[in-house]
Amino acid sequence: MPSPSLFTFGNGSAIDPRGLLSSIGEVVYSWEIQGDALSWGPNAATVLGRLPEKAMKRGIGFAALVEPGSGPSRYDAIFGSSEHDQGEGVVYRTRYAVDLAGRKMWVEDTGRWFAGSDGRPACARGVLRLERAARAEELVVSGPDLCDRPALVEQIHAALQEQLPQERSVVILVAAIDELARLNDDFGHEATDEIIATVHERLRSVTRRRDHLVRYAGNSFAILLSGCPRDQIDAAAKRFIKVVAESAIETGRGIALVRLRVGAAIAPELTNHAGQLLTAAEGALAEARAGAVDDAVLAKPRRRSNDKVERVNLDVQAIAALNERRVRLALQPIVSAVSRETAFHEALLRVGQPESGLYFASAELIPLLERRGLVRLFDHRVLELALERLMADPDLSLSVNVSPRSLGDPEWIDAFLACTGAAPAAARRLIVEVTETATIEHPARVAKLLGRIKSHGCRIAIDDFGAGHTSLKHLRAFPIDLLKIDGAFTQNLRRSTDDRFYVRTLIDLAGHLGVETVAEWVDDEWQATMLRDWGVTYLQGHLVGRAELGPPVEASPLPLQRAAG
Repeated sequence: MPSPSLFTFGNGSAIDPRGLLSSIGEVVYSWEIQGDALSWGPNAATVLGRLPEKAMKRGIGFAALVEPGSGPSRYDAIFGSSEHDQGEGVVYRTRYAVDLAGRKMWVEDTGRWFAGSDGRPACARGVLRLERAARAEELVVSGPDLCDRPALVEQIHAALQEQLPQERSVVILVAAIDELARLNDDFGHEATDEIIATVHERLRSVTRRRDHLVRYAGNSFAILLSGCPRDQIDAAAKRFIKVVAESAIETGRGIALVRLRVGAAIAPELTNHAGQLLTAAEGALAEARAGAVDDAVLAKPRRRSNDKVERVNLDVQAIAALNERRVRLALQPIVSAVSRETAFHEALLRVGQPESGLYFASAELIPLLERRGLVRLFDHRVLELALERLMADPDLSLSVNVSPRSLGDPEWIDAFLACTGAAPAAARRLIVEVTETATIEHPARVAKLLGRIKSHGCRIAIDDFGAGHTSLKHLRAFPIDLLKIDGAFTQNLRRSTDDRFYVRTLIDLAGHLGVETVAEWVDDEWQATMLRDWGVTYLQGHLVGRAELGPPVEASPLPLQRAAG
């Protein structure tokens, strides 16, 4: 009888990443913040149970499950950050209680958000980890000053119905503690709760009788001002900002200096719809945070747009970016975990905007291009640019990302094979990265496609590995050379013994399969040393090098140019 190994249960059945991830109560998610689309790893139902569809597919729907006052929400953790995304994302971390179909649990929510072209959070990728059941005494909600977001919308709606017929304006101020993530890291969750409670008391001490203060979503406070003229909004906001900042807050872990950021929206000038008014004030708060504005930021009416025209304009802009050669590559080094010497670079898509001089990051751009059916054209261009660089520098090796939609497009595959066939020396220094999700729908077909790509000398990498999409059986069938371990797990090694166990198991699994590993999102030396000692092959992240735009490369007449149209 064979002896049990790390990759078998006691009954002899093989361990797959999904089952292991579920056993430690973790599930990966992606959140497209601007569109509020939320997607989960394949083990979500196992970990979270059967939840309403809205909670699983919308960020605001899941936020409604958070117990009021239990801790900063994911939204608070992301928009409370004072850091700026330089292209590789910004870490966030929070802890709160959530109602999972009557099962109230404490969860730790960690990840990284990525900015759009305006610098504001556009999308996030993270992991939710169940900690333990929440006790009833931990979730006591006392008084009318604490509520969840849906209840707040109802209160705003009632105020609008009462005040607007009398031609009296209604102002909603939404305030939040600045840099809450930093305070949480410096002082810990319990001290952060003390800070939030003290801020709440200070705000209540200067709230006038005819106004209404509520706390919702952990770190967010809403103040309803009835009959407040537009020209008095700033003065009202300053009253709240001043009372919070006038003295330090003493906690059990030390003394904290706290600053409040405030966004505002006014009805009926902006809208007379309660939900839209609150959303507008939250958007203004995000602007105040991003700009470190000490006064209130007042939401402005949004220009009504014709969706069809906007969609056409976007398509035209995308094609123009290709034609005008505003597509560039930013190269991020990937280094040996042992020697720290650069092994290869990942080529990341950037698209320039001539009117601003800024560049769209791929985290914002790729989902947009996939929705418009344009991602194949950009994947063509990225591959073309990568091969041009490889032919220009014989010492360079590059990896490129390929969208699942391109991978399933026969025209793209034919163009890829023609292009790499015309430059075989460069193709041998090219690594093609496909996401783990790209392998799950038709694994046999994907394995065949990857085999064709590899037959031209390229290496194959599975990106964002660890979310549990792929079974051990399917992994064996793919002709892979590299597994890139999802940064949502590697970034939390210092704090989570569960993630340490899981990442180490993934590294051992890769060794079992005879493939190399890349650890993503490596930000500090402690993390890098631990990963090296476990046997990871390569490191990628802020610690070893950020992505940098390379100089423009003149196009050469490769077969791919013709295929891209």
